[in-house]
Order: sequence, then C-alpha cells, then structure tokens
Amino acid sequence: MGPIVWIINSWRTLLNLWRRLLRRRVDYVRIRIDGPLPEFVALPNFWQRRLLGMREQLNLYLLRRTLQRIIEDPHARGIIIEISGPPGGWATMQSLRDEMMRFRAAGKRVVAHLVSPGLAGYYLACAADEIILPPQVLFNIVGLRVEARFLRDALARIGVRAEVTAVSPYKSGGDTLSQAEMSPEAREQLERLLDGRYAMVVDAIAAARGKTADEVRDLIDGAPYSAKQAYEHGLVDALLYEDQFQQHLQHGERLPIIMEFDKARKTMRMPLLRSVGKLVGVVTVEGTIVAGASRNVPLPIPLIGGQMAGADTIIEALRRAERNPRIAAVVLYVNSPGGDAFASDLIWREVLRLQQRKPVVVAMGDVAASGGYYIAAPAAAIVAQPGALTGSIGVFLVRPVIAELLERVGVNTVVLQRGANSSFLAGDQPPTEHERAALRELVATSYAAFKQRVCEGRQLSDEQLEPIAGGRVWSGSEAHEHRLVDLLGGIPEALVKAQELAGIAPDRGAPIIPIRGGRGPIMPQPFPNSATFDALLADALRPRVWAALPYDIE
Repeated sequence: MGPIVWIINSWRTLLNLWRRLLRRRVDYVRIRIDGPLPEFVALPNFWQRRLLGMREQLNLYLLRRTLQRIIEDPHARGIIIEISGPPGGWATMQSLRDEMMRFRAAGKRVVAHLVSPGLAGYYLACAADEIILPPQVLFNIVGLRVEARFLRDALARIGVRAEVTAVSPYKSGGDTLSQAEMSPEAREQLERLLDGRYAMVVDAIAAARGKTADEVRDLIDGAPYSAKQAYEHGLVDALLYEDQFQQHLQHGERLPIIMEFDKARKTMRMPLLRSVGKLVGVVTVEGTIVAGASRNVPLPIPLIGGQMAGADTIIEALRRAERNPRIAAVVLYVNSPGGDAFASDLIWREVLRLQQRKPVVVAMGDVAASGGYYIAAPAAAIVAQPGALTGSIGVFLVRPVIAELLERVGVNTVVLQRGANSSFLAGDQPPTEHERAALRELVATSYAAFKQRVCEGRQLSDEQLEPIAGGRVWSGSEAHEHRLVDLLGGIPEALVKAQELAGIAPDRGAPIIPIRGGRGPIMPQPFPNSATFDALLADALRPRVWAALPYDIE
C-alpha cells in the first residue's frame, strides 16, 4: 500500500469511528431522478466547490459507487428512488434498472416513488420492490410513439430545397429535409424498432407485476388511469404523500431515517481505498462528431446544435491514455449518433492505433450509430445495452439549393468558374448531372471505406455485412445477434471485459480513470509493429537474395 493510500485510509478510518460515536446513521437514501442521467460528468474543481458550492452532478458512475456504499453499510436498509422524469434514453434506463436489481440482490430494498408516471418512468420503477404513487396523480402509461417531421414542403414555401444522396433508402437521415412522407424502408425500420422496444417494456412490467403480457397490453390500451385505478389494477403498491413515507416504511418501534442523497453520503461510512497497480481509463464521446475541439452549441437543431464531440479533443484523450503507464486498457464510452465522416475516420485511426498497444473496449450509450459505430469498429470488444440504438452503417450527403429563395428576394448571382465541378457543393444553383454523378461517387467511396473499417474490425466479409449495413439501424440486442456487438451490458460489463483483456483481476467496483483532451495537441507515436520476436527472428533467418550495401559510410 502506497503512502498516499495509507494516509487517506487512516483519515477515513478515524472519520468512520467519529461517525459511529455520534451514532450517525441513515435507513433510506432518497435519490431524485428528474431529468437526463449522464454516465460521466466533469467534476467541479476545488474553487468551484469551495467558493460556489458546486457539487458533482448526479451521474450513473457516481450512483453505482454510492449504491455500493449503501450495500456495505450494515445500518442502511435501502433507497427511495423518486422518478419525476425519465433519466435519458432506453439504454440509460436499462443500466439504472441493472443497478437497482443488483442492489436488491444484495439484500437491500428499493422503493420507487413515481411522481410523473409515464410509461418510460413506470418501466424504470418496475425494477423496484415497491411502487408508490401520490394519491391524485394521473397514471399516464399510454404507450410509445415516434414522431418524424418532414420539411420538404415547408422549405419549398420559402424557395429552398435539399438534394440528398444516400447509400440506400434505409439511410434516412436526410429524408426530413428532402421528402414529404416517410419512405417504406424508413417506416419498416421504425416499426421494427418500436415493436422491439414495446415488447421489452411489456415483458418487464408483466414480470414485475405478476401479469401476462396480454394483460399488460390491455392495461396500457386502457390508460390513462387515476392513481386509485392504477392501485386497483395492481400496477402500484401504495398511494401515499411524502409525509407518510416514514410511517409506511417503519420497521419496529423506531421511525426510519430518510436522508437526501448528498447529505447521506456525508453520513455513511467511507470506503477504504485499495492499492491498485494497473487501471482502466475511460474516454467519452458525447454528442455529434465534428472536426476540431469538443463544444456545446445552444441550438436545438440536429447535427448543428447541442453537444459536439470534437475529433481533436477525443484524439488528445486517446493519446494521453496511450502514454499513461498506469492505464492498462481503455473503455471508450460512445453516446453519439455520428456526424462528420472525416472526423469519425480520424478518431477511428486513433482507436485502431491505441488498440495495437492497449485493449480498447467500447461501451455504447443510448445511441452509438453511424459515425458512432464507425469509431467503435476497431475495438477489441463492443458492449451495448439491449435498448441501445446502433448500426446505421452508411453515409449520406445533403446539398441545399437556395436558387429560388435568392430569386424571390431579388438577389442576382453571377458565377465565374473553371473546372467542371467547381460548384460541387455550392448551394446557390441546382447541381448539374455531372456534379450529381460526382456526389454519388463521393458517397459510394465513403460508404466503401466505412464497410471496410467494419469488416476488418468485426472480422466479417462484405457479403456478411451488406445485408445488415446500408444505413439499417439496430437495437443493441439485434446488433448482438448480427455480430456487431459482442456483449450486452453497460459500463460495469465493459470494465470487466477491459480488465480481462489487459490481464487484470476482474473487479466491477474498481475505479475508472477519466481521461480528457483539450489541454494541447499531442503528436502520435508511430503505428505499433505487431510482429512478435519469434516472427522477426524467423524472418531474419529466412534465406534470401540481398540487394543492399554490406557496410555504412560514416
């Protein structure tokens, strides 16, 4: 045990003794889920904590560690998880459900307080031992729906249209701009994904509430319900206000102590650190993949606004992981719908290069599709929750045409050019047939490169890949069946797989070291030579005819 670990553990031992002397305890920890629950977040620095009172935002990684502390605390009986809104996409909900089920398996109790009971929140609550509703809430489990809005006719009203070149009708990302209706291929794909997700929810509710799948479907079709009706149908266990929780959860003569998440962490026993040698690092890819640095653009426009995963930032982080001697393997957490194909290729190259030196395991978030799958392809293993969205192996190109808009507002454009395709991506005039052919060639070339990356990384032939590529989107469970994913699960499963590949003893509770870029450019090391010593020796001893100088002139 190193001196720093010994000092920290000595301090924590004294702190735990002091807490025991003060008889500090907690029976139930209240955890509020009222919005997106990210897998990882950046920690506030010392000054932000001291001067501004900032605390670490609730995230799945923090939640896992806290649940483990509650499991190890002999006085704590369980948690009350208050659900005011879904914590994110379906993969995030499945990861949270996994942690709730593991917590219950350890002998602790999970009580779900369902404040905003939609179907997604109810699906999450069904992983609990008990579900409580406020007495007057609307139980709104009315099913699932997908909305797709098409802007072709709206854009035409202002003199704008979009020309989309895609590898197949399944690669429908540009359809919202270029079409007025959903294509049969896009409809078939969405229907399949919706059917799979609905079946998953129905099965989870049926298993939790002791009903058949047909009974659950009938109950969903009959929704919404009052809280009383939900209770009478056996969908929840109690109708209570918050001030009634203590009495409801009382066990024996003493009323239970219910404490908020942040305060409870200061009351429970501190875990002792373990001296560890090699560690697993994590690099995150969150948002649309773009060139340059990662950034957040406050515009609610797909592919233009929101969280941007910059290739430069991610590449720096991967190179830092490569140089860190304590990092034996890397988990690449991908929660991205893709984006810039060229930026994706730059990240792909770094993942491929790092994989030659240290194992890389991809853990998929709610979505890791298109460019998000592109960068995952060279990893040693890919892990995804059954409800994740992935695949979409394909590319498309959007070329806006604003010639009519310019004409309407009285703008006269004069163009002088040299070269047949000098207006290749200009949007002021429709493309010529020659330019359209060049656009199709560009898309075909990019798609061929994408498929090659996947074939090499996943060890598939082009004949095996093409039927599941072409822009087709798959759930995590379907991707597992198609060999696009190796293992179903979340970050803990990816961590254990990375440890296994790096020769580290498996430990799902081991710390994961976050590695971030953005501190300055780092030059890449030479691409590793994968030849072994035995192979090099055999090659040196092989008889050959040399055509080389027998000496060097200094």
